[in-house]
Amino acid sequence: MQFKSIGVPQKTILFFLLLYAVISKNPMLTIAAVTTPFLLYILLWKKNESPLLFFALMLQWTSITIKVFYTNFVGIDFVYGFDHYYEINKAYYYSLLGLLSVAIGIHFIIRKFDLKGQSFEESALTFNHRKLVPFYIGVAVLYPILNQYAYMFGSGLQQPITKLSDFKWMIFFILMLSSLYHKQWKLFAIISAFEIVLSLTGFFSNFKDYFLVIFVGIVLIYGKNIKFKQAFPLVIVGISCIYMLIVWQYVKPTYRQYLTGGEQTQNTIRTREESLNKLAELVDGVDQTAINDGIKITVDRLSYIDFFSATIDYVPRVVPHTNGALWEDAIGRVLKPRLFFPNKTSIDDSEATNKYSGVMVAGADKGTSISLGYMTENYIDFRIPGMFITLFAYGLLIGIIYKYVMTSSPNVLVGTAMFIPMFFILYAFESALNKIVGASIMYLLIYELFRRYCLKWFLSQVKHYENVD
Repeated sequence: MQFKSIGVPQKTILFFLLLYAVISKNPMLTIAAVTTPFLLYILLWKKNESPLLFFALMLQWTSITIKVFYTNFVGIDFVYGFDHYYEINKAYYYSLLGLLSVAIGIHFIIRKFDLKGQSFEESALTFNHRKLVPFYIGVAVLYPILNQYAYMFGSGLQQPITKLSDFKWMIFFILMLSSLYHKQWKLFAIISAFEIVLSLTGFFSNFKDYFLVIFVGIVLIYGKNIKFKQAFPLVIVGISCIYMLIVWQYVKPTYRQYLTGGEQTQNTIRTREESLNKLAELVDGVDQTAINDGIKITVDRLSYIDFFSATIDYVPRVVPHTNGALWEDAIGRVLKPRLFFPNKTSIDDSEATNKYSGVMVAGADKGTSISLGYMTENYIDFRIPGMFITLFAYGLLIGIIYKYVMTSSPNVLVGTAMFIPMFFILYAFESALNKIVGASIMYLLIYELFRRYCLKWFLSQVKHYENVD
């Protein structure tokens, strides 16, 4: 059996979750919410492989279901947790079924291969920890420079350069597992803390990505036999991430206004020292009332089926279904790279949101972009039940990419590490089709170039021995 099975511990957890669901304020919605993760578990988590696919779809599951648990907690009906609630129950169930359609598509592909060879521990121990640390520090210094100045190379090269810089995460992941298996976790903890702090100095903070990757690494190491001693780091990482997310969502509007000098843009005019001092000042003023407000803001931010509800009410009543036009545009953008088609129109997610949901949101002229999300766009293109077929096909694409990366990499550790940039593409439920498709193809292209021309050299620099084939 290649995939994880539902054993006695999981069945016990499911029993208590179903008991909670039955007595909750929204029982049927909660039953659907608590059973879906177990289906994703048996469809996506393969033995002796990483849980990246499972976690990616679980993060999407959070965007669908978080308000079920929140409305249960505050004791109100589910529909009253949304601004656009006319079709919210449909949006909820369609989203869960769509997520399972994607998972089934992935499962159809990844069930057909079984990785053999070195385990994560055996592979991690072949790396020279003392060589990895300075190598990662060098890449970490280069990473923000590449991201910040990618536009200087022209719009046609901006996305490839950005995606290439994302392979910093490959080295971070290898460094993490090597550090933990070599019992050198203190230095890695210092590096991680430094990276998280630096990530808070920009308009967009990706601190949660560090927590997610660290969480995956700890699960890989201790997941087979989790006891209290092994579970403690998981709990600490999880609580720390949630607390930082709540505080960040509360201070973010004021902090971003300071970073941009009050301008409606995403460009910061502050130095890192100024940014950190201001952030420390804002965090110092956070009290219990602010935490309560931050929880509500975080729930509203994570939940992303409101636009789907509005779209179901708007399409086809006001605007007709597009019969594949959104998918055609997403694929067409891939076939027309900006490097060779400089006049290609830019993506304005807010424009599509205004058009298909009837909800007026701020757009590019206000320095923001608000998308409908790929699930909603599949509904607009192919209605029900057609959207589930195209989501299944999308799952096949994800499965093909995952299978290729894992089977073409030297071992399971390197394959998992190199898949992490794709993991960041997959986990965002709110991402638009034209961005997901383009980013996925660009990731695959950069992966192949890196694997063919850079990987062997990199491994020769950071392993204990020269033979890295």
